[in-house]
Amino acid sequence: MRKAVGVFGIILILVACRAQAQANCSEPVTTASGVVRGVTEENGSCAWKGVPYAAAPVEELRWKAPQPHPGWSGVREADQFGAMCMQKGLAGLETKTSKAGMSEDCLYLNIWRPSKPGVYPVMYWVHGGGYTIGTAVTPMYWGDRLAAEGDVVVVTINYRLNLFGFFASPALREEDPNKSVGGYATLDQVEGLKWVSRNIHQFGGDPGNVTIFGESAGGWSICTLLATPLAKGLFQRAILQSGGCTESEDLDKGYEAGGKLAGAVGCKLDDLDCLRKVPAKKLLGKLASGMGGAGNKPHHDGYVLTGTPLSMIRAGNYNRASFMAGSTRDEFGNALKLIGKYRRVRPKDYESALVKNFEFKDEDAKELASLYPLSEFDNRPVAAYGHAMGCDAALACPTYQGLVAAAKQQKGTYYYRFDYDEMRLGKYMGSFHSAEIPFIFDTLDRLPYKIFYNHKNIGPARELSKIVQAYWLNFAKTGNPNAPGLADWPEFSPGNQVVQILDIQTRTEKSTFAQRCEFWDTHELERPH
Repeated sequence: MRKAVGVFGIILILVACRAQAQANCSEPVTTASGVVRGVTEENGSCAWKGVPYAAAPVEELRWKAPQPHPGWSGVREADQFGAMCMQKGLAGLETKTSKAGMSEDCLYLNIWRPSKPGVYPVMYWVHGGGYTIGTAVTPMYWGDRLAAEGDVVVVTINYRLNLFGFFASPALREEDPNKSVGGYATLDQVEGLKWVSRNIHQFGGDPGNVTIFGESAGGWSICTLLATPLAKGLFQRAILQSGGCTESEDLDKGYEAGGKLAGAVGCKLDDLDCLRKVPAKKLLGKLASGMGGAGNKPHHDGYVLTGTPLSMIRAGNYNRASFMAGSTRDEFGNALKLIGKYRRVRPKDYESALVKNFEFKDEDAKELASLYPLSEFDNRPVAAYGHAMGCDAALACPTYQGLVAAAKQQKGTYYYRFDYDEMRLGKYMGSFHSAEIPFIFDTLDRLPYKIFYNHKNIGPARELSKIVQAYWLNFAKTGNPNAPGLADWPEFSPGNQVVQILDIQTRTEKSTFAQRCEFWDTHELERPH
């Protein structure tokens, strides 16, 4: 009987300890703006969702640098995601995930940490979406598993997008004390990092060990954060995923796009009162009027940026940090196969079609044809076009160029290519853009990528996920992705250009990007039409 009581007592103690560990998640945490209370996730990690890191950028604060949050009294329940930022074209998935829906009042971040006591490295995620769509509340970005499995604090943020994040006007520049204009998305990201620097210790995070990482437009953002002097000292490591360092533009282009938008809503470009009174949804409805593509980039305003991030890194004007970068093998390369006029090009017309369909000069078409020989692409011009334009020119080379520029000036640079394509539709889509993200967050079973995996094919993917996640976590903790039990990942340098292939057979290969990327470094791609 005593033995039975003893076992029962032990069970009670274990249950009590577990309850106590989970209860810690709901203990009030004090931030600079007020007190928040988190929740316990299914895996036991602690989460604080929808925590404001700046004041709502509405009314007179529209198109201004983020301002301090006015704060709140009492305890704020941080158990629901905040609103996603204003955008068009995103599926209803995220609005269903967040009860707050979509709003200009969207400057919120989310925090996950292990439930056990400790001080942990911080991983600060910047979502993608072409600077026009996206949100931190997408299920594949949830940080509960990454935090619990990796003993890190994960932070994900929303930031202003499209015309709300990049609208430029001379009047806005004039009213700003720093003469800054058209870079509100970047300023939001910097403000989020400042919030982390001031507050993350209250959540068990180490403000002196912060890794910024992001994919696509999030990857562009990582390179911008490397370049902007405003982020100096706010992070120690950076991971750029399928982005690049060339996505920015001068103010003249920004003003031109801004003028078209202002005219579309019946305002003059310098009439800020008129522009700020236009309802957000009406502005969003005019997104294609000048701000559909042009203007949706950070601007060279002399404050956020003085040139492209790539030019600033090459000049040595950037924030040195351990730097890991890479892309997927195919990115958007297979998308061209869906377009008839490219699919129908015959091998004998490979070079001439580069002139006709992509507006390359004759000599450039000849060089491209030699850089991308049909023999490498099963004698299929559409496959060569896809890899050249949809992969290398679009994302792979801008990413590679940023890493090379940094590697010429510092140690601690690592290069990867994600090749895995053993998923549903993988034979058609290849290792497509963003395919690596759920491998990092361990969210293969969450939307949107759960549609590519089932019980038949998820096993090998989960095995690779353990490897990829371990590389990312090791890098975040030490600045080096290597650890016992993992395939060795050599450091990248201009004289030793090696790439780590992330696939069923993880391995190191010599990089073959140099010559092709030199071409794209000096040629602006004419978009297919």
